[in-house]
Amino acid sequence: MKGLVSVIMGVHNENPAYLRTAVDSICAQTYKNLEFIIVDDAANEPCRQLLADCEARHSNIKILHNSSNNGLTKSLNKALAAAGGEYIARMDADDFSVPDRIEKQVRFMEDNPDIDVCGTGVVTFGGGEKFMSPMNGIDSRKAACFLFFSSTICHPSAMVRAIFLQKNNLEYDESIKSGQDFDLWERCSVCGKLAVMPQVLLYYRLHPGQITAKCSDDQQLTSDMVRRRRLSRIGLAPTEAEYKCHLLLASGVSDDISAADVLAWKNKLLEANRSAELADPDEFEKDLDHRFFLYKMRNRKVFSAIRAADAGCFCRMISDNIARGVKLSRATAALHKLLPNE
Repeated sequence: MKGLVSVIMGVHNENPAYLRTAVDSICAQTYKNLEFIIVDDAANEPCRQLLADCEARHSNIKILHNSSNNGLTKSLNKALAAAGGEYIARMDADDFSVPDRIEKQVRFMEDNPDIDVCGTGVVTFGGGEKFMSPMNGIDSRKAACFLFFSSTICHPSAMVRAIFLQKNNLEYDESIKSGQDFDLWERCSVCGKLAVMPQVLLYYRLHPGQITAKCSDDQQLTSDMVRRRRLSRIGLAPTEAEYKCHLLLASGVSDDISAADVLAWKNKLLEANRSAELADPDEFEKDLDHRFFLYKMRNRKVFSAIRAADAGCFCRMISDNIARGVKLSRATAALHKLLPNE
């Protein structure tokens, strides 16, 4: 594993303690053939001093300076333009990479030459409780399905082949301020393959000052744009009612939309994708069946109308887990109590 890895990061006004942790986690990587390109996006004085100190202590750190605050998207493109690595790895200024993250990602990319973008397993921390991403450990076929609903790869865990970006003229869309990763991964999926490793190699910090928390409205607009664009790739332009059904397959509940409408949209998705084959048809059908089942579980109104056979199947699944010694979560236990009697 000799390929140079360019780790890219943008810094504005971060908590210095978070920034120190993030930078140190990259500098402590077991994989040593890397350059760390950090864009100082008009950061405040404490961040600038910290970055200057890190640059003085580590010869592989390169600091690029913006004269004004350009935002994360433009800063990442600036870092991409300066990167010389065979692989591009992302890192955020408030997260933590485990020591062998880069080593394991490079090995994964070398062992899977058909994969162009890979993420890692992620656990959140700092928000009162830990949460493991549901996208941990998905292959390229599943990733293509997930992208109809949400971003597949946690942004700061990503690694991309530089030659893939160059050949396909791919970079971040600078018109997008938040959610730029979902947009990029969806465009990458059209000409390449994405996957998420099962190993947890990044800890994603939750705190009020992060971009996700501060720019939730912008992020939602980006997500809606990307979902509609992906649907257009299979020839669908959903009505507002149909798009609400689509969001229900992603998550959430509604008393205003019937299960029949959600089922009709699910079948419309399947039929459109069978013609376009943007996602593997069999894998997409499994994914949508799973989403529709979870939708029924979430929606109390629909839940009460589940056929006894469905309820029985779910009860048996719960019982099997108990028999194997698997602890029920509070949510699953509460759901179990709500199931109709067989």
